[in-house]
Amino acid sequence: MRESIGAAWLTIIVMTFIVLFSGFLAFSINYSKAFRIKDGIVERIEKYNGFNDSAVDDINSYMGEINYNSKGNCSLFVGKNIEGVSNSGNVQVPYAGVSGTNVKVSPNEHDKYNYCVQKVTAYFSSQSNSMSSAYYKVVVFFSLQIGNINLGLTSNFNVTGETITMYYPSDSYF
Repeated sequence: MRESIGAAWLTIIVMTFIVLFSGFLAFSINYSKAFRIKDGIVERIEKYNGFNDSAVDDINSYMGEINYNSKGNCSLFVGKNIEGVSNSGNVQVPYAGVSGTNVKVSPNEHDKYNYCVQKVTAYFSSQSNSMSSAYYKVVVFFSLQIGNINLGLTSNFNVTGETITMYYPSDSYF
């Protein structure tokens, strides 16, 4: 009887470590994929000097090649302060959420998107001329899944990044 109880405990311990290792593996794989998607989106926004139709088409084709399907709620980021940026004075923070081919400004709290783009605009003016500059904050969502098996944890896992500051950006959506 003593050996059977010992074997049951040993099986439980081994199963626990297998579950923990699989969870860590799923998290790290999906995090690295979301990080790669975020870098691709930031690269394309910088390439086209803003979030415009050309950038959106390139981003959508890139995400179609990678077959990325994790979605999240963009409205969690609406109205949030961005580090280093005050919401008073000359800083405007418009917002857009993107999924597939449709672009929606100010998405509601029930819509799910693959990624969100937030533009931070600053207007500088002097006596001789005025100049506008902006940078974009990108949020990419990810969930824990291995292959086609979703582990059911789709809470607020996300990866964020920012573009460089662009002067006179060309935008179609902000």
